[in-house]
Amino acid sequence: MTFAYQLKLNAREIWQKILNHRFIIELSNDMLPINKFLFYLYQDHYFLEEFANFLQSAKQSTDNKMKKWLDSLYSNTVNLEMEMQSQILNSLVVSSQSSFSSAAKYNIFPSKTTLDYTSYLRRISSSGTLSEIVSVMAPCPWTYLEIAQQLSKIPIRNEAYKNWVRFYSSNESRTQVDKIKQILNILSKNENEKSKKVMKNHFANACKYEYLFWEMAYSLDNNK
Repeated sequence: MTFAYQLKLNAREIWQKILNHRFIIELSNDMLPINKFLFYLYQDHYFLEEFANFLQSAKQSTDNKMKKWLDSLYSNTVNLEMEMQSQILNSLVVSSQSSFSSAAKYNIFPSKTTLDYTSYLRRISSSGTLSEIVSVMAPCPWTYLEIAQQLSKIPIRNEAYKNWVRFYSSNESRTQVDKIKQILNILSKNENEKSKKVMKNHFANACKYEYLFWEMAYSLDNNK
């Protein structure tokens, strides 16, 4: 059993709750209200801006090889993932007759959950080891891949939802997650049992934040 799989197994209960969240189920059935998807995208756009900063900060505590990998993740986040969000948002808010540039443009403020999650990431990037940093960042792309792979098997009619699923179920997304798992396995070999436990705790905590993020998005609650 690889260490990456142990991390997932340790968080299996919350992991399944994420995959079977009502937000995901309703999206798969074309029943998710578009205002909930919009709210989710605005919150996630803010999150990705902070996640990009997290990746930049993480480079301070690693070697050149890892810096190159973090740079590629940063580039994918900013140039591909956030661009995908902008394109979907543009298509959904066309009635506003203005292009989407940032959540702030629409007076969308980060929810408490979004702020708590990004604050947690900042704390780990500034004081954690590289092993901790990779552990806390892994659940986001990994759960998204599994969600999208699950949804890609279902005929979804809504074009915005379909494009979202297509992005996160792509070969590029799978390759990115495979690389994260590979790095987790490599890093764990140089850690003692105490450090591995810390990695597991960070991974599990990030999974909890992922679940709370879906809860917040579904309830349209800025205070969650």
